[in-house]
Amino acid sequence: MPSATTKLTGTPLAIDHDIKQDVVHDDDPEANEHEVDLKGGQEELRTFDPAFVKRTQRKLDLLLIPLLTMVYLCSSLDKSNLGNAKTLGMVADFGGDASGDKYALLNAFYYMSYAPFIVPLAILAKRTRMGKTLACCAVFWGIAATAFAGVNNFAGANACRFLIGLGEAGYAPLVQLYLSRFYSRQALGSRVAFWLAMAPMGGFINGIIAYGVAFVTGPLSPWRVLFLLEGGLTLIVAIVAVVILPNDIPSFRYLTAEEKDYIMYMRAMDYGTEVPKINWSHARGAFYRWQQITPAFINMAHQTMGAALGAYLPTLMAENGFKGANAQIATLGPYGAAAVSMVIGARISDHYKNRGWVVQFGGVLSTIGFLIYLVVPSTNHPARFAALILAEVGHYIAVPLLTTWVANNAGNESRRAIAVPWGVSLAVGPAVGSGYLFPAKDGPVYVLGSAICVGLSVFSSVVAGIYQFLIWRENKRRDAEEGGPPALGFRPDVQTYADEAPGYRYIG
Repeated sequence: MPSATTKLTGTPLAIDHDIKQDVVHDDDPEANEHEVDLKGGQEELRTFDPAFVKRTQRKLDLLLIPLLTMVYLCSSLDKSNLGNAKTLGMVADFGGDASGDKYALLNAFYYMSYAPFIVPLAILAKRTRMGKTLACCAVFWGIAATAFAGVNNFAGANACRFLIGLGEAGYAPLVQLYLSRFYSRQALGSRVAFWLAMAPMGGFINGIIAYGVAFVTGPLSPWRVLFLLEGGLTLIVAIVAVVILPNDIPSFRYLTAEEKDYIMYMRAMDYGTEVPKINWSHARGAFYRWQQITPAFINMAHQTMGAALGAYLPTLMAENGFKGANAQIATLGPYGAAAVSMVIGARISDHYKNRGWVVQFGGVLSTIGFLIYLVVPSTNHPARFAALILAEVGHYIAVPLLTTWVANNAGNESRRAIAVPWGVSLAVGPAVGSGYLFPAKDGPVYVLGSAICVGLSVFSSVVAGIYQFLIWRENKRRDAEEGGPPALGFRPDVQTYADEAPGYRYIG
């Protein structure tokens, strides 16, 4: 990184005109006519009509976010319905599982494929058509989720879970990267949170559907009907996504030339020029630099807790006084509260341009929730119900901001393309063992699982605070070296130096 001893005044808020954005516009032959020049000399500040800005931002949100959230909702349904299927008789139909070990292994098979394939699929998406790659992965896991309805033993179920995890590895971990092609660093948090809110919402809807299919009579068991309905929905939505999702701004056929110009201009001010080629010297840094890797360790704690809750929440509700189909409805409380809190937390984070405070607060809530579950008697159903709500809310508040934190602090897309999926891969790896935290033989108290989750929650809050302090110290160091914060509108050369560029500042 070059040295800088004076205050950076740099490039004003403007698009420069030497090098054009290096993007192949296969989806839209006319898009080449609307390229915006992104690097070189300087020009005066560009201004846009506020009404046009608001209208363009709303149009972009409506074109992208609903479809992405629908696909992710399907992902959440197909991932979290295992716990609902368990209480609907799936395990009994497979011959039973008194110890809970077979079910724990079934839960683990999802993560066995999910974690290892995230980074390879991210590289594939970066080098090809990212929008189409995301959609095709959804088609793949939709087929596997639908096929789950036809399995008759744990071996077949394990194979389907493995394939579902493989397909989802190419979607959820990459959407933050995908959205960063369209949104600024500040705006990204609330969009990612709204999208990720479909994770608890998936559990919420699963509870409603599972409650309904519990009363189904006919040749198919209720749990098979559950997989058919939700797997089929995934296929329908995924096919729509294949047709509609763009790969980048210039190829987005539903935007006008003026709208593309504005979005590319504003995004370039935040990220600089982006190209489809991967700068491997930048990408390699994502594997070991503390700026990108630390949020992954915080997320590791939350993903392990969240995976355990997703696998066992209906069972915990059944042991908490909710019998039969009512156990499915009881899950609506934790999941509904988590979905609302998730969006509120992200909006607060975006408003104050701070990720750490909300992440730490989420860890505190999870700590309180699991502490209550650990210390109160198993007969105190109201307290344990409230504890599960706190645990879910704390987990889901933190998760979207942790993945966004990595994307915010990666510098450019080459580093971001590895940092985000690598961080998710590290985080979900330990979730392979999450199915063993609340085995049937430990019920209904679950001392070991609750104690481990308390430790994970405390760990997440402490490390988030340390990371935030390190970012503050690093930004102060750069201010001292560069003569103060960069001037308003200065655009650091992230394509050459990634997050080490003079004038670049991390989000805390």
